[in-house]
Amino acid sequence: MATNNASSIWRTARLVASLVVLMTAAYYSLVAFDNITNPQSNWAFIQGVLSGDGVNEAAGAGFEWHYIDNETFQLVGYITVIACETLTGILLLIGGFTGLFRTRDDVAWAAAQKWTYFGGFLGLGVFFFGFLTVGGNWFIMYLNETWNGMEPAFQNSVMTITMLILVTGVLVGSQVGSALKDTESASETA
Repeated sequence: MATNNASSIWRTARLVASLVVLMTAAYYSLVAFDNITNPQSNWAFIQGVLSGDGVNEAAGAGFEWHYIDNETFQLVGYITVIACETLTGILLLIGGFTGLFRTRDDVAWAAAQKWTYFGGFLGLGVFFFGFLTVGGNWFIMYLNETWNGMEPAFQNSVMTITMLILVTGVLVGSQVGSALKDTESASETA
Protein backbone atom coordinates (compact mmCIF):
# COMPACT_ATOMS: atom_id res chain seq x y z
CA MET A 1 0.00 0.00 0.00
CA ALA A 2 2.85 2.41 0.82
CA THR A 3 4.35 1.79 -2.61
CA ASN A 4 1.08 2.69 -4.36
CA ASN A 5 0.85 5.85 -2.24
CA ALA A 6 4.39 6.87 -3.22
CA SER A 7 3.61 6.22 -6.90
CA SER A 8 0.48 8.32 -6.62
CA ILE A 9 2.39 11.18 -5.02
CA TRP A 10 5.06 11.16 -7.74
CA ARG A 11 2.42 10.96 -10.46
CA THR A 12 0.75 14.01 -8.92
CA ALA A 13 4.12 15.77 -8.72
CA ARG A 14 4.75 15.04 -12.42
CA LEU A 15 1.28 16.42 -13.22
CA VAL A 16 1.92 19.61 -11.22
CA ALA A 17 5.39 20.07 -12.76
CA SER A 18 3.95 19.63 -16.26
CA LEU A 19 1.29 22.25 -15.52
CA VAL A 20 3.96 24.68 -14.29
CA VAL A 21 5.89 24.08 -17.53
CA LEU A 22 2.70 24.85 -19.46
CA MET A 23 2.13 28.05 -17.46
CA THR A 24 5.68 29.15 -18.23
CA ALA A 25 5.13 28.23 -21.89
CA ALA A 26 1.98 30.37 -21.90
CA TYR A 27 3.95 33.32 -20.56
CA TYR A 28 6.69 33.06 -23.20
CA SER A 29 4.12 32.47 -25.94
CA LEU A 30 2.11 35.55 -24.95
CA VAL A 31 5.23 37.72 -24.82
CA ALA A 32 6.21 36.50 -28.30
CA PHE A 33 2.64 36.92 -29.60
CA ASP A 34 2.50 40.51 -28.30
CA ASN A 35 5.84 41.32 -29.92
CA ILE A 36 4.80 39.76 -33.23
CA THR A 37 1.33 41.32 -33.40
CA ASN A 38 2.41 44.69 -32.04
CA PRO A 39 6.00 45.09 -33.22
CA GLN A 40 6.26 48.71 -32.10
CA SER A 41 5.57 47.71 -28.47
CA ASN A 42 9.18 46.85 -27.66
CA TRP A 43 10.99 48.10 -30.76
CA ALA A 44 11.64 51.48 -29.12
CA PHE A 45 12.92 49.66 -26.02
CA ILE A 46 15.46 47.62 -28.01
CA GLN A 47 16.59 50.72 -29.89
CA GLY A 48 16.87 52.71 -26.65
CA VAL A 49 18.92 50.05 -24.86
CA LEU A 50 21.28 49.35 -27.77
CA SER A 51 21.85 53.03 -28.54
CA GLY A 52 22.21 54.09 -24.89
CA ASP A 53 19.34 56.54 -25.26
CA GLY A 54 18.23 57.42 -21.73
CA VAL A 55 21.62 56.94 -20.06
CA ASN A 56 22.73 60.08 -18.26
CA GLU A 57 25.88 61.33 -19.99
CA ALA A 58 27.76 61.75 -16.72
CA ALA A 59 26.77 58.30 -15.43
CA GLY A 60 27.51 56.60 -18.76
CA ALA A 61 30.78 58.37 -19.48
CA GLY A 62 33.26 55.95 -20.95
CA PHE A 63 30.62 53.47 -22.15
CA GLU A 64 29.70 55.32 -25.34
CA TRP A 65 31.74 52.95 -27.48
CA HIS A 66 29.46 50.06 -26.38
CA TYR A 67 26.38 51.58 -28.02
CA ILE A 68 25.02 50.50 -31.40
CA ASP A 69 23.11 53.05 -33.44
CA ASN A 70 22.95 50.93 -36.59
CA GLU A 71 19.25 50.31 -37.16
CA THR A 72 19.87 47.13 -39.16
CA PHE A 73 21.79 45.59 -36.25
CA GLN A 74 19.08 46.74 -33.84
CA LEU A 75 16.43 45.12 -36.04
CA VAL A 76 18.39 41.85 -36.19
CA GLY A 77 18.66 41.93 -32.39
CA TYR A 78 14.93 42.57 -32.03
CA ILE A 79 13.98 39.78 -34.45
CA THR A 80 16.38 37.41 -32.65
CA VAL A 81 14.76 38.17 -29.29
CA ILE A 82 11.26 37.55 -30.69
CA ALA A 83 12.36 34.34 -32.45
CA CYS A 84 13.96 33.02 -29.24
CA GLU A 85 10.89 33.91 -27.15
CA THR A 86 8.69 32.14 -29.72
CA LEU A 87 10.88 29.05 -29.83
CA THR A 88 11.06 28.99 -26.03
CA GLY A 89 7.26 28.99 -25.85
CA ILE A 90 7.00 26.21 -28.44
CA LEU A 91 9.62 24.00 -26.77
CA LEU A 92 7.99 24.45 -23.36
CA LEU A 93 4.56 23.68 -24.82
CA ILE A 94 5.95 20.44 -26.27
CA GLY A 95 7.63 19.55 -22.97
CA GLY A 96 4.58 20.46 -20.91
CA PHE A 97 1.98 18.66 -23.03
CA THR A 98 4.17 15.62 -23.60
CA GLY A 99 4.86 15.44 -19.87
CA LEU A 100 1.18 15.94 -19.08
CA PHE A 101 0.23 12.86 -21.12
CA ARG A 102 3.03 10.74 -19.63
CA THR A 103 2.52 11.25 -15.89
CA ARG A 104 1.80 7.55 -15.30
CA ASP A 105 5.31 6.48 -16.32
CA ASP A 106 8.32 8.16 -14.72
CA VAL A 107 10.68 7.03 -17.52
CA ALA A 108 8.41 8.36 -20.29
CA TRP A 109 7.84 11.59 -18.35
CA ALA A 110 11.58 12.00 -17.86
CA ALA A 111 12.19 11.57 -21.60
CA ALA A 112 9.66 14.32 -22.34
CA GLN A 113 11.56 16.78 -20.18
CA LYS A 114 14.35 17.21 -22.72
CA TRP A 115 12.00 19.72 -24.42
CA THR A 116 11.51 21.53 -21.13
CA TYR A 117 15.26 21.78 -20.60
CA PHE A 118 15.85 23.04 -24.15
CA GLY A 119 13.08 25.63 -23.78
CA GLY A 120 14.22 26.67 -20.31
CA PHE A 121 17.80 27.07 -21.49
CA LEU A 122 16.69 29.20 -24.44
CA GLY A 123 14.47 31.33 -22.17
CA LEU A 124 17.46 31.92 -19.88
CA GLY A 125 19.48 32.76 -22.96
CA VAL A 126 17.05 35.57 -23.76
CA PHE A 127 16.45 37.03 -20.32
CA PHE A 128 19.43 36.05 -18.17
CA PHE A 129 22.16 36.28 -20.79
CA GLY A 130 20.58 38.62 -23.34
CA PHE A 131 18.86 41.15 -21.11
CA LEU A 132 20.70 40.94 -17.76
CA THR A 133 24.22 40.19 -18.95
CA VAL A 134 24.48 41.81 -22.37
CA GLY A 135 21.78 44.49 -22.07
CA GLY A 136 22.33 45.15 -18.39
CA ASN A 137 26.10 45.26 -18.30
CA TRP A 138 27.44 45.73 -21.82
CA PHE A 139 24.81 48.31 -22.81
CA ILE A 140 24.60 49.48 -19.15
CA MET A 141 20.84 49.20 -19.05
CA TYR A 142 21.06 49.44 -15.24
CA LEU A 143 21.99 53.11 -15.72
CA ASN A 144 19.29 53.75 -18.31
CA GLU A 145 16.60 55.98 -16.82
CA THR A 146 14.21 55.54 -19.76
CA TRP A 147 14.82 51.99 -21.05
CA ASN A 148 15.59 49.81 -18.04
CA GLY A 149 14.31 46.26 -18.28
CA MET A 150 16.49 44.78 -15.55
CA GLU A 151 13.64 43.99 -13.13
CA PRO A 152 11.38 42.19 -15.66
CA ALA A 153 14.40 40.30 -17.05
CA PHE A 154 15.32 39.21 -13.52
CA GLN A 155 11.73 38.12 -12.82
CA ASN A 156 11.61 36.13 -16.06
CA SER A 157 14.95 34.50 -15.24
CA VAL A 158 13.79 33.53 -11.74
CA MET A 159 10.51 32.15 -13.13
CA THR A 160 12.40 30.02 -15.65
CA ILE A 161 15.01 28.81 -13.15
CA THR A 162 12.27 27.94 -10.64
CA MET A 163 10.45 25.91 -13.28
CA LEU A 164 13.66 24.05 -14.15
CA ILE A 165 14.40 23.36 -10.47
CA LEU A 166 10.87 22.01 -9.94
CA VAL A 167 11.10 19.75 -12.99
CA THR A 168 14.54 18.50 -11.95
CA GLY A 169 13.38 17.82 -8.39
CA VAL A 170 10.37 15.84 -9.60
CA LEU A 171 12.49 14.05 -12.18
CA VAL A 172 15.14 12.98 -9.69
CA GLY A 173 12.65 12.27 -6.90
CA SER A 174 10.40 10.06 -8.99
CA GLN A 175 13.37 8.14 -10.37
CA VAL A 176 14.75 7.57 -6.87
CA GLY A 177 11.27 6.53 -5.74
CA SER A 178 11.02 4.09 -8.65
CA ALA A 179 14.45 2.64 -7.84
CA LEU A 180 13.43 2.17 -4.20
CA LYS A 181 10.21 0.47 -5.30
CA ASP A 182 12.22 -1.92 -7.49
CA THR A 183 14.59 -2.64 -4.58
CA GLU A 184 11.62 -3.35 -2.26
CA SER A 185 10.04 -5.65 -4.82
CA ALA A 186 13.33 -7.54 -5.31
CA SER A 187 13.85 -7.99 -1.55
CA GLU A 188 10.25 -9.21 -1.06
CA THR A 189 10.65 -11.89 -3.73
CA ALA A 190 14.02 -13.03 -2.40
